[in-house]
Amino acid sequence: MAQANITEFKIFGVLQHSHVAGVRITTRHFRGGRELPLLITDPNYDFNFQDLRKLPEEIAVHPVFT
Repeated sequence: MAQANITEFKIFGVLQHSHVAGVRITTRHFRGGRELPLLITDPNYDFNFQDLRKLPEEIAVHPVFT
């Protein structure tokens, strides 16, 4: 499989999704096997309200090639 020459992309928002049984949700970020700070967490997740949530700052994501 060919890989693009991308060195970084930015996350500016998160659209969390769970099915009806979901009541809280957390989106985590890992790089090189190490957990980075949480992207976003919603302790009161509501299936009926799914929307793009803008992050306070853009997060840089870097590829890890194996």
